[in-house]
Amino acid sequence: LFLDEIAEMSLSMQVKLLRVIQEREVQRLGSTSARAVDIHLITATHRDLQKEVAAGRFRQDLYYRLDVVELHLPPLAERKDDIPLLAFYFMRKHATRMGRVTDDIDPEALAVLNDYDYPGKIRELENIIERAVTLANDRLLTTANFPQALVDRAIHVVREESGRLPTLAEREVDYIKYVLERSGQNRTQAAKALGIDRVSLWRKLKKYGMEGEQQN
Repeated sequence: LFLDEIAEMSLSMQVKLLRVIQEREVQRLGSTSARAVDIHLITATHRDLQKEVAAGRFRQDLYYRLDVVELHLPPLAERKDDIPLLAFYFMRKHATRMGRVTDDIDPEALAVLNDYDYPGKIRELENIIERAVTLANDRLLTTANFPQALVDRAIHVVREESGRLPTLAEREVDYIKYVLERSGQNRTQAAKALGIDRVSLWRKLKKYGMEGEQQN
């Protein structure tokens, strides 16, 4: 059982959750008897639970029952390599749900996504992609499908760092290199990740003078 944002749970609900953990049983709404449960509980929060305990907003006894194994996941802004993978995952997820044919993301659009820090964390990235899939008119997501503020911010960052805007070809080359590296130079896997066939990938490598890239 996964409980997200556990720190937002009210104190009264915390008491009930603690009882479930301790007694390993629940009572359904409207039922007069309890039933045993055997679950593995995973919780997540963006808050510091020790500070929440000190402030009286989170029960100390519940904190110690939950704090068996703690995993710290860095914010998305510190995991830039994960952004393209997550973007493609969310694109396929929402395209399938909406019955859309969208199956690829423009390299420039990926660059814009990579240049953002996501104060709203992974949910913000998913919302951006869901919006883009909703607005897309064909198979390719582009910056035209993104909020204008997101695109404007990326352009501003690039101008500050390099003094000029990178070309679309430069962005595409960088992303192809990135995907090849992540796939261990396996061109079949790289082509699949890019949403194209192996022949199309070979043509792009030839176009950009990358035929000599190592391959498996």
